[in-house]
Amino acid sequence: MPEESVASATAVAPPSAPWLAGRLGLEIVAMAAIFAAAGAWPTPDTNEAHYLARARHSWDPSWGAGDFFLESPEAHGVFYRLLGPLAAALPLDQAAWIGRWLGWGSLAAGFSFVASAILPTGGSRIVAAALFSLAARHTPAAGEWVIGGCESKVFAWALVLVGVGWFVRGRSAIAWAWLGAATALHPLVGGWAMVALVPAAATDFFFQRRWPGRRNATIATGVALAAGLGLAALGVVPALGLSAGTDGAERARATFTYVVERLPHHLLVRTFAEGLVARHCLAILLWWLLLPLAEKSPARSRLAVFTTASLGVSLAGCAVSLLELAWPSMAHALLRFYWFRLADGIVPLALALLATAALQEGLGGAVRRRLGWIAVVGMLAVDLAFESRHWPLPGRAGLVARADQKVQAGAWREVCAWVRDHTPVDACFLTPRGATSFHWYTGRREVVTWKDIPQDARSILAWRERIVACFSADGSLKSLVTSTAALGPDRLLSAARKYGADHIIVPVNPLEPFPLPGEPLHVAGGYAVHRLDPPAANPP
Repeated sequence: MPEESVASATAVAPPSAPWLAGRLGLEIVAMAAIFAAAGAWPTPDTNEAHYLARARHSWDPSWGAGDFFLESPEAHGVFYRLLGPLAAALPLDQAAWIGRWLGWGSLAAGFSFVASAILPTGGSRIVAAALFSLAARHTPAAGEWVIGGCESKVFAWALVLVGVGWFVRGRSAIAWAWLGAATALHPLVGGWAMVALVPAAATDFFFQRRWPGRRNATIATGVALAAGLGLAALGVVPALGLSAGTDGAERARATFTYVVERLPHHLLVRTFAEGLVARHCLAILLWWLLLPLAEKSPARSRLAVFTTASLGVSLAGCAVSLLELAWPSMAHALLRFYWFRLADGIVPLALALLATAALQEGLGGAVRRRLGWIAVVGMLAVDLAFESRHWPLPGRAGLVARADQKVQAGAWREVCAWVRDHTPVDACFLTPRGATSFHWYTGRREVVTWKDIPQDARSILAWRERIVACFSADGSLKSLVTSTAALGPDRLLSAARKYGADHIIVPVNPLEPFPLPGEPLHVAGGYAVHRLDPPAANPP
């Protein structure tokens, strides 16, 4: 047989396009399932009652009409308009599950894209996705989460992953456009990624010494950069307008409320939990120690550069925090922008990809690599077993949605169902301080809730005034009561008249009954619904 015939007979045909597409599809499905394992909590999840209620109201203003929070200025209008039709067309729990799977699938596609530039095989990328899920849940310092329910930043993080994937491939302009799209969905998630891309791309250009020289390439680069700015403006411009119409003193008071009184656990380094900071620092140290163990490549070097840039943003946030001693107002105004959010997501990404690369390439002999894989897969299996405890599978009873962890979940759902079915659609309620899902279950107005703080300065001040009126005995936000009824009948009726509440839901405590007017309209477990008489006046 001629030599050419032997070569042609023994050559391996390249994989066909349908086969490659099918393999990629299975990889993304596996990653989506991994992310679902972490995020599949009963509905509503932590932020779903916030985001999907606003999305439904933005599409159908008659739902929850007149509610203080639902009608405050929007900070994530693109997300509300994209998800609004889904939230308005279906019951919110069904809309949440569809939105969750869309989010997890988007994260999986984004993770697969960036990982395929770092890791050569689909199996290794799936293991990296599991490591990313584990690290993203346990190493953030400021409490950021990437894998969550149906909320805007899950989709924004998916777009950030795609943008990072383009950057590690040396396509900074395309990365800029994708990060602009992420900024449109969530100004802070995408915006900080765009900030980090600037020094990362500059560093890449300095070391690679290359820039598109052809006219067509230069035009394409300009179009991508303009697209990124235009898309980012869809999220940034409305966010910047949230403080319009307020003076400096009002903005300073609103910022203090937002940063110091309401969200210090995300914004003020001095209030971060020591354990979270320690785990985050250990994750950074482990990533740095693994760098020499993986083989070098341009994509891996660029990922290290982008990770370093994200850590630079966090270090800048730490520097801003030091200003609080001398210039607190200026420090709080700057710290409102979540300086630590980007590194909270990028460090787990870099750690997961680099750890997987080191397992493949940096552990020496075959026996050590095999033992390393066994240890990692075993650890991930244990993590999966723990995560399975919160899956809302058929037949499971007693699982509590994370949005309902500060109320008596079963009784709360029952009393909300009664409110939905037996009260006027324009009724307005005073609710317990720990409640976060009243809109979700009832579609009725409520005076205020601790979780749902607006984003614009004027509404933040109004929110604080309502919290003080309904839950504070001394005018501060430090020692708040569980129910407005605990402040006494005079304070209760004063708050009801001021804010137009005609009903109240109170916790039932036989040992310490609240003085309330009349008999309850309905009692469900640990909650009772009362009509406030005389009816409250319309709110100002």
